[in-house]
Amino acid sequence: MPSRWVQHSGLGLVVTIAVAACSNLPYSPRPLDPAATAPDYAQRSGNAEGLKSFAVANSYSGSAWPPAEWGLRELTLTALYFHPDMRIARARAAVTRAELASATQPQALLARVKPEYHSRTLPEDSGPWSLGLELEIPLVAQGKRAARVERGEFLADAADTDIALAGWQVRARVRDRLLDLQASRSSVELIEAQLAARREMLALVARRVEAGLLSARDLGAERIAVAQLEAARDEGASRQQRALGELASALGLPLQVVRDMKLGFPDVETGRFAASDSELRGLALRNRLDVHRKLLEFGAADAEVKLAVASQNPDILLGPGYAWDQGDNVWSLAVGLSVPSAARATAALREAEARRELAAQVFMAVQTAAIAETERAAVQVRLARDRMAAALQQARIQQEQETRVARQFDAGAADRLQRVAAQLETLATRAALHAAQTEVRQSLAQLEEAVQRPLFGDFESVPGAPAAPLQEGPRQ
Repeated sequence: MPSRWVQHSGLGLVVTIAVAACSNLPYSPRPLDPAATAPDYAQRSGNAEGLKSFAVANSYSGSAWPPAEWGLRELTLTALYFHPDMRIARARAAVTRAELASATQPQALLARVKPEYHSRTLPEDSGPWSLGLELEIPLVAQGKRAARVERGEFLADAADTDIALAGWQVRARVRDRLLDLQASRSSVELIEAQLAARREMLALVARRVEAGLLSARDLGAERIAVAQLEAARDEGASRQQRALGELASALGLPLQVVRDMKLGFPDVETGRFAASDSELRGLALRNRLDVHRKLLEFGAADAEVKLAVASQNPDILLGPGYAWDQGDNVWSLAVGLSVPSAARATAALREAEARRELAAQVFMAVQTAAIAETERAAVQVRLARDRMAAALQQARIQQEQETRVARQFDAGAADRLQRVAAQLETLATRAALHAAQTEVRQSLAQLEEAVQRPLFGDFESVPGAPAAPLQEGPRQ
């Protein structure tokens, strides 16, 4: 009877320890409905309640949303709310944080139950069975645990940096697509004006050919010019529709919703530009997210060196045990050492140091590339503004010339052909000015990419996107 009681008690103790050590978290299903993606996407609009709350959190009043005109600021907020890249970046950061939480947990205990059967029967009534319980308790050096945690924290911060980088890339795509659409719309408007003037010129030349004042070659040249402008108009209209579709994709909105929006385009004079090269370099080194990420990666590599140093120390394994052996209580304590190979530990340390050196060199290379890109972009902005100033001066001179020709026409000193020719010259200078203004905007966009700070007057810094639930996209 005592033997059975001891056996049952030992078995109950083992079961109690096992149950207490196990986690009781249930499985949580994550349903995924592929058929719901299209309807959810079709319901997106600027009137979504979640988008309105996000805009209110970024200095808009509830009564001012949705805005009457969608400028770069409003479109950026919309893209930060709707675009899936933001939720993907947050999901990846959540994975990294979960991995960090796992790395900070203590190592698991190991328990073994050892039932044994004895073939030799003893005189006393103790039964042929013995029951043993052994535990293995790992004692890991504190330096190893601290190094693993430090490395995980650096990687988690790098994942958070990726969220900010995703937000910047979302805004950059919206900015570029909006500038493309602005350039294509303005180009089509200028071509339409040129085409109207060129058709008027064609009619005038045709009448003069009929009157024998001009040759058929002059008429053919005008017809070619009209055909070229018509082809340019059609190509510009195609570019405009393509830019509109790409803008809708950058926003994460249906194309028809973007078509119905009244868009506001950035003026070339609203771009803020710091003329000092040292200021621009400082902005780039402070703001560039790729620089921050490489610095965090270097921190993680340095933590790996600390881990390699700590791994030179042996791990200790304590093994307390108890056995009931045919009426006898047997207590034991085993101590184990995991002694690393000196050669392997040295090789691991050298490898970690080499990886740290690589991370340092990559960090310095990214810094150098950021400085060079910033200087190059600043030069392009200055050159583009000089060309725009020259084009603006030429446009003013030509406008004055057209005004003089118009006065001469009103006074009868110039004919209609001369007046239309002056209009065409003015429209040509306006097209050159438009090309120069487009170049200024594009160079400012490149400078924004170099310093990763908004320069179009829409934000001081890009706001953070809301942490939308992962189970479903935002609904209207």
